[in-house]
Amino acid sequence: MLQLAVFLPVIAMFFVPFLRKNFKNIHTGKFVIIVPLILFGYFVSNIKNIYSGGTIYKKLAFVSNAGLDINLHLDGLSLLFALLITGIGTLVILYSCYYMSITDEKLHKFYIFLLIFMSAMLGVVLSDNMLSMYMFWEMTSVSSFLLISYWHENDASRKGALKSLIITVSGGVLMLAGIFVLNNITGSFNISEIIEFTKNHGYNSKYLIAMILIIFGAFTKSAQFPFHIWLPDAMAAPTPISSYLHSATMVKAGIYLLLRIGIIFSFSTTFGNILIIFGTITMLIGSISAIFLKDLKGILAYSTISQLGMMTLMIGIANLGLYNDNHYVYTFAFYAVCFHIINHAAFKACLFMITGIIDHSFHSRDIKKLRGIKKFMPLSFILSVIAGFSMAGIPPLSGFYSKEYFLTVVYGLTQSSMLYMVIVIAVVIGALGTAIYSLILAFKPFLGTFNDNILGEKKLHLPSNGIFISPIILVVFVIINTFIKDFIVIPAQQAALAVKITNNEVITHVHHGSFLSSELLTSIFVIIASFGIYKVFASENGIYSLNPTIVSIHGAYDNGGILLHKISGFLHDVFITNQLRRNMSYIFLVLSATIIGGYFAIGRPMLINNFSTIHYMNIFIGICILICCVALTTVYNRLVLIILSSGIGFMMTALYVTFRAPDLAMTQFVIESISTIIFLIAFILLTDKTKQVEKYQFKLTNAIIAALTGISFTIIGLVSYAYKNPSEISQFYFDNVVDSGGGNIVNVIIVDFRGFDTLFEITVMTMVALIIYAMFKIIKRGGPKDEN
Repeated sequence: MLQLAVFLPVIAMFFVPFLRKNFKNIHTGKFVIIVPLILFGYFVSNIKNIYSGGTIYKKLAFVSNAGLDINLHLDGLSLLFALLITGIGTLVILYSCYYMSITDEKLHKFYIFLLIFMSAMLGVVLSDNMLSMYMFWEMTSVSSFLLISYWHENDASRKGALKSLIITVSGGVLMLAGIFVLNNITGSFNISEIIEFTKNHGYNSKYLIAMILIIFGAFTKSAQFPFHIWLPDAMAAPTPISSYLHSATMVKAGIYLLLRIGIIFSFSTTFGNILIIFGTITMLIGSISAIFLKDLKGILAYSTISQLGMMTLMIGIANLGLYNDNHYVYTFAFYAVCFHIINHAAFKACLFMITGIIDHSFHSRDIKKLRGIKKFMPLSFILSVIAGFSMAGIPPLSGFYSKEYFLTVVYGLTQSSMLYMVIVIAVVIGALGTAIYSLILAFKPFLGTFNDNILGEKKLHLPSNGIFISPIILVVFVIINTFIKDFIVIPAQQAALAVKITNNEVITHVHHGSFLSSELLTSIFVIIASFGIYKVFASENGIYSLNPTIVSIHGAYDNGGILLHKISGFLHDVFITNQLRRNMSYIFLVLSATIIGGYFAIGRPMLINNFSTIHYMNIFIGICILICCVALTTVYNRLVLIILSSGIGFMMTALYVTFRAPDLAMTQFVIESISTIIFLIAFILLTDKTKQVEKYQFKLTNAIIAALTGISFTIIGLVSYAYKNPSEISQFYFDNVVDSGGGNIVNVIIVDFRGFDTLFEITVMTMVALIIYAMFKIIKRGGPKDEN
């Protein structure tokens, strides 16, 4: 069932076009929602087993020789993310049934892309094999690209999709290199085996290389500084996509990766400190930038960046605690981050959905203009306040507790070094920024005096009540999650610990010396200060005049793209021309330099101890071929040129005969005969344009290139002959021909090789025939008869 759970969405997508075509009066999402609902039910049914310490492991052989198998592992950590993927996915599709127009001609594509993404995300979090995880990882990037560019007629959608694809795929490629480095160290691609090997063997310098490469992959996917720039531009996607991909699932893939394999790199403080530093920077950039933005989805995008930075920071502290043998920090930090992952997915998805409803109704997301819409949308106001308060960390909502746990983890940093006080200060500033933008989202669009001009010529379009079902469910979850969290969070925490540890040793709660703990005092300060700042600066539009200049990476990305375009244009103009000879010269020069340079760089000699007997006829034919080749460079008459080139081909036929290869001789003879006839017919129809006489320097250059190319292929042939081991292939055929159903080795070789060779020859001849046919058609219509 676990394999089916991963591939069920992809299987279901093939039925979507049929459903769309035959049930046009029923929204396609009402059929599609069945898939994530079934999967959510399946994963919920496993909660009891996983909570009791059980796991599910399924193996599916795929490309075993290359180490690529679809090995799936359901434990506490993968269960947490699988529930988010399927649970939030169900609510997003339900929301889409009311948000996406049933008359949209490409609605089926929306759900096809969504199902592909869902399957890819499940593959990422359930894969134990790192190669298969990478395969699903890149599937999330491609499907995300398709979803972001759903409204591809908009320039912003295309640019946002392309930016996300470039950044995430680039990070994924570097991550793949890190995976191969880990395989080189441990001899395995399976995550469980890699972790076990790491615990039983020491560490070496290669781990640092793997760590840096894998961090790149995680940071690009989870929008960590300086790769966070793709997430705001991805807001050009439809709101259901933003609420699903960019709050609950895809952006959490990097977080999942750090949780899953972080223990491998906890051999030094480097891994933990990198996550702490970049997580803190990301959190500050996100929380500060979000305050000064005017677009609702822009605010949510940067708030997501801020929250992802906070999660990365907590994972870094957890790994630092493991290195310092601080059991309290190590176990509790993993508990805190797993708890916050659930909270963030719930309240952020809800806020995205409310934003979509506002945009759907008032045709605007400009928070500077949106005011007083509470009278039209009282339910949206209530939902927005609850979700916003949870994100701000206001009690008694679940977001308050996960923020308290976060502060506890950060304050624990100072036990190892007081230098981490800088991180503590930054976290308090980030928490203050989080509370301010949460209040902006919760209050600013709904309170104040409504401005009728915001609608312009458009009409108010209030949605049906069904669109509120999904955000209501998410808000209810935000309220009750505090009481039910341990059934999911504790197994996830234990899986992230990746060590055998009893339930009594796992820290899941905080012991404060008094009621007024430093965490509670910090929360009180943040809440009071955020309300004061919001009232003075943000409740109106005064805060926008204070917009600070924040370092922007967008400009660097855009300038890099412009520079790359100029360089590629220059290279195109230099190397890509309409002159066939020039293009072929570049190709052969690079090929020759690679072969000759590589040969001398490796320094492998050509040891040939057994020469074949050379018959005098072979020497005579070779001399004739050489004479024809030299004559071709000096003759200008077309008829003589055809005769010489054909003569080379026919002499090659004779050479094959002397080497007792009648099949090759027959093929060569047929091809040369047909080619000669075609050349003669073509030149008869062409004008009497004479051959262009080239300069001596041009001929000398061609001669040098030709000589180098000939030397290169001679080296290939001689080296291949010198280092071949004839017994390996021969013995393979002796051992396997009869068992494979072949009675004669020669016949089997002919079927295996000559059959394909003949097929390719037929293909080439067909292409030539089509080209000649097209040429005659052009001439018949009165087209140009020139050689060009």
